[in-house]
Amino acid sequence: MAPHDTTASPSDSIDGYVGDSLYPSSFHASFAPPNIDAMLAHAGIASPRGLGTRSPFTMVDIGCGDGIGLILNAAAHPEGHFIGIDGNPNHVARGAAMAAEIGLDNIELHHQYFDAALAAQAGGAADYVQCQGVLAWVSETNRGHVLDLAAHMLKPGGVLAVGYNCLPGWTPMVAFQQMLWTLADGLPGTPTQRFETALEQLRATGIFEAGHWEWIDEMRGRLPTDYFAHEYLNRHWTPLWSGAVLEAAAERELALAGQARPNRLRADFALKAAWRDTLSTIANPAARECALDLLTRNWFRTDLFVKQPYARLSATEQAKARMQGWWSAARPLGEASFEARTAAGTIRFDNDAAHAILRALENGPQPLSAAADIGEADLFNALDALFMAGEVVPADPPADVPLAAATHAALLRLDAATINGAVSRHGVIGIPRGSLRL
Repeated sequence: MAPHDTTASPSDSIDGYVGDSLYPSSFHASFAPPNIDAMLAHAGIASPRGLGTRSPFTMVDIGCGDGIGLILNAAAHPEGHFIGIDGNPNHVARGAAMAAEIGLDNIELHHQYFDAALAAQAGGAADYVQCQGVLAWVSETNRGHVLDLAAHMLKPGGVLAVGYNCLPGWTPMVAFQQMLWTLADGLPGTPTQRFETALEQLRATGIFEAGHWEWIDEMRGRLPTDYFAHEYLNRHWTPLWSGAVLEAAAERELALAGQARPNRLRADFALKAAWRDTLSTIANPAARECALDLLTRNWFRTDLFVKQPYARLSATEQAKARMQGWWSAARPLGEASFEARTAAGTIRFDNDAAHAILRALENGPQPLSAAADIGEADLFNALDALFMAGEVVPADPPADVPLAAATHAALLRLDAATINGAVSRHGVIGIPRGSLRL
């Protein structure tokens, strides 16, 4: 980010972004290397490290917060090197202290503004760059710095995974956020206290209808308290049109490869036939993505961009890569639900191939090839449906993770209620917040 914005309130904001509190610790499963690799294989694009391998790699997190997500990944992937960059020195201090306490030597966290990092960080070193939320929370200038930094750090064939608030889904909340930010501006107290005071003032006005309060109250019931100030009290908060993000990425030789989350993995599963027909008439990729967001009333995107030039897989190579990919069952076969709700409706897939995959995973993660005696086409269809339903998640081959226990102990001492990831021999696994145990 740029240097502190001395015109913003409170005075210690960072380019208008909340700077006087810490963003809640979080692990984002969609940005984990096994997940990104699985999505790339589905799109027919070569993984930066090779699907189903434990090859060395470098991952960078732009706007890493306190780096807890990187710390989890660093403990679960001793073969990787992890770099976190954040403009809040308190974020970096907390994460660096924890990494040192655990004994991790494959992670480095930097207090740098994004424009300074562009000059300081080596170019072309990263296999993966991730950035969660930041694009829609910072100024237009800093959005450019984020994309410039990602393009600068990625190797050809490397992947940027970026999550951001998007339109049209956030449209009803734009005025709501503006009112909250304006009411909170200048109030005393912590960011959370300012948010809570402004929220109750706004509720008392009766300006907004029930739908706005259902939105915010539902989210307050499931997200950490400190999240809301960071979402709603930023001066430059701006949900983005996906087409504009695609065009800005393309200017930096970053090509859209797909989404990091599986909800749109298969158009024939996720989109109504009439929508697919409409989208097929739109040749411009940016316009097509905007149309897709309009049709589905989307409010958040997790885009994957590949740094050009990159390698595309032949049909044979793609099938081989997918068969070699490792997967983990989210729950036992007897508890699985063989249906997934999508924007197009509910898909059902209680079939032999789906059962064969879950049987193969009953005793732990395995490559897809472990599901024997089922044809590849049937396996791929069933796997896609299971993935979209959340019944299976991508994994890595097993590895020794000697610092798993030390990582979990340090996280529990930090703030057990917010931690949503755990180290395993197959990568980081997502867990419900507050459920981490030694």
